[in-house]
Amino acid sequence: MSFNVIDQYNSFVENNFIKSNDLQLDVLKKIDTIWNNNKKTNLFSNSNKKNGIYLYGGVGTGKTFLLNLFYQNTKVGTKIHFNNLMNQIHKAVKDSSTKDEAIEDYIKDLGQKFKLLFIDEMHIFNIVDALIIKKIFFFLSKYKIFLIISSNFHPEDLYKDGLQRNDFMPFIQLVKKNYNIINININKDYRRETLNQSKTYFTPINQETINEFNKLFNRFVDSSHITTINVKSNSREIIFDKCSSNILMTDFDKICEENLSHQDYDNIAKTFKLIFLNNVPELNKDRKDSCRRFISLIDMLYKNKCSIVILASKPINSLNNIKSLTEEFKRTSSRLYEMTIVKPD
Repeated sequence: MSFNVIDQYNSFVENNFIKSNDLQLDVLKKIDTIWNNNKKTNLFSNSNKKNGIYLYGGVGTGKTFLLNLFYQNTKVGTKIHFNNLMNQIHKAVKDSSTKDEAIEDYIKDLGQKFKLLFIDEMHIFNIVDALIIKKIFFFLSKYKIFLIISSNFHPEDLYKDGLQRNDFMPFIQLVKKNYNIINININKDYRRETLNQSKTYFTPINQETINEFNKLFNRFVDSSHITTINVKSNSREIIFDKCSSNILMTDFDKICEENLSHQDYDNIAKTFKLIFLNNVPELNKDRKDSCRRFISLIDMLYKNKCSIVILASKPINSLNNIKSLTEEFKRTSSRLYEMTIVKPD
């Protein structure tokens, strides 16, 4: 008897890589059954076939883990982060004189290589994506590419309150009609649980702490699918090039030395739920503006209930040496303690 994806999940449990969860196992069985039925070809099944699976649920419930597990087990198809897919399609459109032809040519080429496509962390945050996504899915269906999609959002909650959302509504109906929608209805946040059991403020900066910091990052991401995400803020884009799903690894120089605003940090916090902040220096009088930005960043991450992991040159209580910002930084210190302290189970 062949080794299937359920066996693989159980082997992870037996080797203490994960804790068994009946809801995760149930979702995995549903995905496996739908995929196996899709591969069968007969006159009766073809009329009832769906175009794919849309798996949604909260942050940290294991969607990406299950998708990765299924991807590795099937040994067919390819996996792409939703942002990467859209970036590639936008590039194809930009380099072509005809938008629809460019999208179709891109999907047609994809369909000649793969009949199964895993799309991780689908979301719609901007009008450009919202207005072309239905066309993309039409061509994915035309070229018979079966999709397995993960998202934090139910289809009806995609692009909520977005501009011209009425023009986006037909896409929602398309997904509801043509895809098996599965809710991974787990209340436990495995990501938060892992962070609660881990050290999340590393200091000083040396080879040992660098290794620990990077090791924790690699526990949360699939290193083979690091992607670039553009955060749209007011009339500009902030480009981050080390992202996976809604996790960001960035450097203090990138996020606090550049001239970012309070609104920018709010938009960043709405895009990412876990931020790894690298190389935070001692904040002295030469870094007064950077310190103010750091204060603003922590305020917005705290407000949006984001998690943060920090690699810093100094402990929290001695990170700031700017006297004029002492009182203001007390709130930041308090929030950093609350956000990074190791909590019991």
